[in-house]
Amino acid sequence: MKSAAMAPIVMAHIFPSFAYGGQQARFAALAGGLGRGFTHHIIALDGDRAARALISADVSVTFHDFKARKSSLASIRNIIGFQRFLKSINPDILCTYNWGAMEAVLANRLGVGAPNIHFEDGFGAQEDPARQKTRRVWARRFWLGKSVVVTPSVRLENLAIDIWKLKRERVIRIPNGVDFERFQVTPTRLNRYIVVGSIGALRSEKNYLRLITAFLKADLEHKAKLIIVGEGPERGSLAAAIKQAGASDRISLPGATQTPEQYYSNFDAYAVSSDTEQAPLTLMEAMAAGLPVASTNVGDVAAIVAAENRAFITPLGDDNAFALALTHLIQNSDARSTLGAANRRKAKKEYDAAKMIERHRVLYLSMARLK
Repeated sequence: MKSAAMAPIVMAHIFPSFAYGGQQARFAALAGGLGRGFTHHIIALDGDRAARALISADVSVTFHDFKARKSSLASIRNIIGFQRFLKSINPDILCTYNWGAMEAVLANRLGVGAPNIHFEDGFGAQEDPARQKTRRVWARRFWLGKSVVVTPSVRLENLAIDIWKLKRERVIRIPNGVDFERFQVTPTRLNRYIVVGSIGALRSEKNYLRLITAFLKADLEHKAKLIIVGEGPERGSLAAAIKQAGASDRISLPGATQTPEQYYSNFDAYAVSSDTEQAPLTLMEAMAAGLPVASTNVGDVAAIVAAENRAFITPLGDDNAFALALTHLIQNSDARSTLGAANRRKAKKEYDAAKMIERHRVLYLSMARLK
């Protein structure tokens, strides 16, 4: 074990992408909270480093270029490249993120041997958690055998143990957390319209088309507006759908943000329309901001929101129920107030960023190798 009083702990991080997202926002919070006892070296495999803006200037962080070759499972060229990178910085800990970084896990096992923490936060549109690709299951089962796997949700924790067959003692669930005080925003509530909001990457698994369709059904009287904050590959198709519906004056796509709290202060209700989630950080932020939530029942969402709010977490695939949940929140100010207050209380009690940071710090210090 390496002492925090010694030289800074060197951490290598392999992200499939460092675009704006919950995983990247959590890293920024952790890096800032861990302080100067840690230095960070980051590779974003798709070259997107947009979320770098979220990292405090006080954090010691270096981004490295890496040209990855696309492969169906593992590329020898990529493995050799990862080994060269890891040997060049000699990390005390290697952190890998989701399936996209699994080649780095293998490269490390085949020669570098740094302690590996693998973070699994969820799945993209191409990987259904209920129907895992067999080769990916087996790859995770064997490649992650000597890693510690960290998940934010109960469902992912169970998946890692029951389906990937990883040893229970090597799977750790650390719930996400948010800076509660940061999201104690002063509601503007000066809107002429009720505002439904959502924040997230514009990717297919977020299914914002479902949200747009449900919103249009829920707001037949044109009393509300919908704001979807984020950036991503689905922007073009979403903008086209909004235009085709003749709703450009009611639905907006303002892009990514470094200050989500400013948007929460203008929202009256929050929506999650995803086909797959686990423990969304933005959901916890919205709760901390005192917002009621309508969501598809994915991942741990139903367990995350306050008990009073669970009736508005609707079965995945029942888009009529999702639209009805939005309708109720748009039309009922008392429900918005009651549910929002309950969510705020739960966020304060259970989703504290300080607890999250401390649990990560303890894990890192326990794993950092002596040089």
